[in-house]
Amino acid sequence: MPDPGRHGSLRITLLRRLLPAMLALLLGSATIAYWIAWRSATKAYDRALADAALAIAEQLHLKNGEVHLPLTQQAREVLLTDHYDQTFYAVRAADGRLLDGDQRLPLAPEARRSGEIRYYFDARLDHLPIRVAALERELAGQKLTILAGETMVKRNALIREILLGMLLPELLLVALSLLIVWFGVRSGLRPLDGLRHELAGRSHTDLSPLGTDVPQEMQPMVQEINGLLQRLADSLDSQRNFVSDAAHQLRTPIAALQAQVEAALRDAPETARAQLSGVRNACQRLAHLVSQLLALARAEPSLAQTDPEIELAEIIHACAETWLPSAIERGIDLGFEVTPARVRGNRLLLQELLGNLVDNALRHTPDGGAVTVSCRDDAAGCCRLSVEDSGPGIAVAEYERIFERFYRPPGSHSDGCGLGLAIVRAIARQHGGLVCIDRSPRLGGALFEVCLPSGLLQSE
Repeated sequence: MPDPGRHGSLRITLLRRLLPAMLALLLGSATIAYWIAWRSATKAYDRALADAALAIAEQLHLKNGEVHLPLTQQAREVLLTDHYDQTFYAVRAADGRLLDGDQRLPLAPEARRSGEIRYYFDARLDHLPIRVAALERELAGQKLTILAGETMVKRNALIREILLGMLLPELLLVALSLLIVWFGVRSGLRPLDGLRHELAGRSHTDLSPLGTDVPQEMQPMVQEINGLLQRLADSLDSQRNFVSDAAHQLRTPIAALQAQVEAALRDAPETARAQLSGVRNACQRLAHLVSQLLALARAEPSLAQTDPEIELAEIIHACAETWLPSAIERGIDLGFEVTPARVRGNRLLLQELLGNLVDNALRHTPDGGAVTVSCRDDAAGCCRLSVEDSGPGIAVAEYERIFERFYRPPGSHSDGCGLGLAIVRAIARQHGGLVCIDRSPRLGGALFEVCLPSGLLQSE
């Protein structure tokens, strides 16, 4: 039997397949957001650096043939003051010689010098990452490079702000999407729950087509289930009809054979009576077997002719009329303890159930013993029908097998055919009940108790 938990939940499976896609979208979105934030911060602060380099270039002039930057100490402090970053500037000649500014500020790598008048590059100064703007100017025939650099505190802070500003709404959107997906999956799978509830609410004999309204994608599955149910119903009907027809066909020749044996037994000499008695007993057992097969065939189909309310006392009285003569003949005290108890079901099947229990008890009770039949309605909404006897009882190891068809416990001397208790269990299940076996605390033999749903409880 397949393990129901082996493949896990369909909801979890769908979420597992959706989550990686959503996480990939989130990662891609984060990458794009980071690129946009980095580009925005870089463009904004690069422009400010370029403006600083341009302002320095505007102040350059020649004095005695040398490049001079006439900035006062106060002007230099203003130029280099920043609340977040360290700023630097430098003016270098074409050969890289420092003309003014900070010696540590490097020139751009050769690969970055593309011949443009203005360009930008990343560098390191005392192990600190910096961003540098370079401006190429020519003054009196001298080619100069003006550099303005700063650390990247403001840039990184701006990138984080932009990134958080873009990612937080996206994270909220992802969380909201997950909730929508979760509830969407639950809503989409709700027809499956309805299908499961409809199947779970059926008895094992209800093979009618499923009527649950399901989406178009699930219709083929429902149609296949309905087709399987129909094939099962046809197969069971064919089997029941075969058993019933065979039993009916056997009844007539068996009855004729039994009548002929009875007639021959009356006229037979004393020497032939023993053999004819054996034949008569065999005919009686065969007739009983055919009757049991008919009862089993009637017990397995759906509950046709169901009565909304049956008084168990009436079933017991009908059974008493049938079995009292046999009990009196053997000196068995067949007693009845009846209290009001009503169930919903098939009257003939319930009579067959009780008849088989009483027949089984009488067969296993020695002459002069006792059999008690009782019924009651407990507070849990269950009607209990009990039959107990003073016979040898049933071993605990046989409790399960005793209900198998044609099974007889080892050492049993009963002339039964092994179908009675199988019929009892089939009828009890047909009515939504169950059968329990125990040892009778009063009589010492077997105690069979059938629990059936109360008719009053179901009608409320």
